[in-house]
Amino acid sequence: MTRVPFKVVALAVGILLCLPGVIGCNLYDGIDSALTARTDEDLLAEGDLALAAADYAAAAERFDALLERGNAGDPVLRGKGETLAGQGGFAVLRSLDALQNGIGPYDRAPVCFRTAWLARDRQLVSQGLSWMSRLARPERPDRIARGLMKVGIATRLLLDKYDTNNNRRLDAYDEIDFDTNDGKTPPWPTLYRDLVSGPAADGETLEQAFADLALGFDGRGEPWTLISPVLGQTFTGTYTDSNRATIRAVGDLIERLQAANPYFEVNLASFAAAIRALDGGDD
Repeated sequence: MTRVPFKVVALAVGILLCLPGVIGCNLYDGIDSALTARTDEDLLAEGDLALAAADYAAAAERFDALLERGNAGDPVLRGKGETLAGQGGFAVLRSLDALQNGIGPYDRAPVCFRTAWLARDRQLVSQGLSWMSRLARPERPDRIARGLMKVGIATRLLLDKYDTNNNRRLDAYDEIDFDTNDGKTPPWPTLYRDLVSGPAADGETLEQAFADLALGFDGRGEPWTLISPVLGQTFTGTYTDSNRATIRAVGDLIERLQAANPYFEVNLASFAAAIRALDGGDD
């Protein structure tokens, strides 16, 4: 009987262990698995490929390696931010689907709260947004992603703070006070600064999210002019009905937060009513 050389057997076993679905090899590793042997271009390409495949661990490894080398260009910052947001459960298409489908109206603040529970981890998405906010030359998809991230972060934070009966809405059964859940969430002045007046800890207020969406969605549809609620910035472009409604919903959320702020530590009943009005829970 002819014996197969040991080296051939070993090679065959090694190949089998590297087949997809079998533990032992990383899809994005070549023969030389040391990241230090990769060029920046290789690491960036591998990171983008891993990100597209939702392999966030592999993507994080590549983008972190690039950052350690001092490569902090927009492609790396984008990759790092999208990786963290993805690890937190954020997805652009899921957010858009929640905002633009189902029962309307789509241009009012309550629709924004549909994005609150799409992400598993608000903190991770916020970290991702922080990296994305550092882009020197954000592209249109970057702006859309940043704006939608902030909407999800903001609405989840508001529910984490004021939804005291845990039914995922703000209504008459929530026990809203001036210091509700201050030990678990930021106090109102900090929350209001992060969401409305700025500067935001993660680099993006809802005003900036409004601007990002206005710039990111521009390009298809009918001519329209939008004015931001806080700074009065004017954005003129072409927008589809759905995209324009999403931008206006963010603007309405800002205006409802602005309406609540004067009552803080002044009139509890009015403050609580304004908080409940954020998502229309008492409508």
